[in-house]
Parts: sequence; C-alpha cells; structure tokens
Amino acid sequence: MKLTEFLTALNDRIAAAKVSGFWTTAQKEQWIYEAIVRVCSFRRWKGLELARSTATKIDQEYYDYPDNLSIDSIYYMEVDGGKYIKKSWSEYQALKANESTDQIFTSHNGFYFINPIPSEAGLTIDIWGIKKPVELVEWKAAADDSILSEKFDQSVIKLALASCLQKTGKYNEASAEIAEVEASRNPMVEGSGGLLAKLADSEEDEEPKGYIGRAISTRFS
Repeated sequence: MKLTEFLTALNDRIAAAKVSGFWTTAQKEQWIYEAIVRVCSFRRWKGLELARSTATKIDQEYYDYPDNLSIDSIYYMEVDGGKYIKKSWSEYQALKANESTDQIFTSHNGFYFINPIPSEAGLTIDIWGIKKPVELVEWKAAADDSILSEKFDQSVIKLALASCLQKTGKYNEASAEIAEVEASRNPMVEGSGGLLAKLADSEEDEEPKGYIGRAISTRFS
C-alpha cells in the first residue's frame, strides 16, 4: 500500500471504532509509519533480507553500515569467500583482546567490525542484513508502496489504530488491537498467535533469501 491508501484505510477504521477527537493527517501518517517500523522489527522477515558488497581496506577494522540496512541487522558475512561468525559486541571485544584468529564480526554504533583486521585491500566483503524503511518524509514525497508486502497491510492498520485509541484513553481496546497483531503462538494450540505469528509460520516454507547466490555486487563506501 501507498501512504495515501493506508490513510484511507485508517480513517475507515477510526470511524468504525467511533473514536472521538480531531487527528491531523500528519499525526495519522506518523502512526502508520511507526506501525511499519514496528512490524519490520518483529522478526527477520525474509522479504526484507538484503545482500550488499564492499571491499576491505588495509588495516581497517570497522566499516559504515549501508544506508538502506537497519542498524545492527547484519546476520551473515563472508570476506574473500570465507564465512565470518556473528558475535555480540562484548564477545567480539573479548576474543580480540585474546588475540583470537577466529573469523568473526559484530555490529556496534552504526558500524560493523571484522576480525582479523584485513591486511590487504580489495577483498570482497559480502554482507546480508535487513532493509530498513525510508524516512517518513521520503516515503511521502516518493509516493511509493510500503517496504512491506501487502500481506502485512492489516497488521499495520491495526497497530496504527491502536496508537489512535491510546491517545483517547481507550487502552483496553488498543491492547486488543495490538494483541491481534503481535500475540505469541502457543505451539500446543493450533491456529493460535496473532497476525504476525501466523505470517512468520507461513514463511517457514519459503526459501531463504539471504543465502542464495552471491551478494548483490553494488558497491558502497
């Protein structure tokens, strides 16, 4: 859906819920955008996986995150064809302090770090991470579809409606909308879980998008 289509759907839901109050278009757009970010952050959705490539620089340990990847979202990496293992920041620091030669990487403060530190320039760094939504002002200006596929539209609208309900003090109704979207699945109960849990289950049968072939050859600084 485009932002304008989300607005129409949200207005219909607000009217159906008989929510009193005046809400500006800007407020509604913000609720929709925050809902999209929330859905994107729910799990590692296969449809948001993105592969990128760059090159090593001599004695450079850390590199900027690509602009279109969510911070801290890199989950797989290869350098010169060799697999690197993801570590937490503290684990990475401890291994580096012990002069480990294990091929590892981590994310921290908008950068990704690789160890051992490259001693050669021009080696290919292939990374797989998660696309991030463009900023609201950019999305609005471009008039593009959401970063999410249409199967997520209902979840986005419900979460945006929940934001509206919270503003009017209808906390129980807001919680019910959120639960319909984000409730966890009970493995002992068939068909349990919210909309996102069900969508996550449906992705289990899909091929992983991050490991098919090489990373996209687009270079970034």
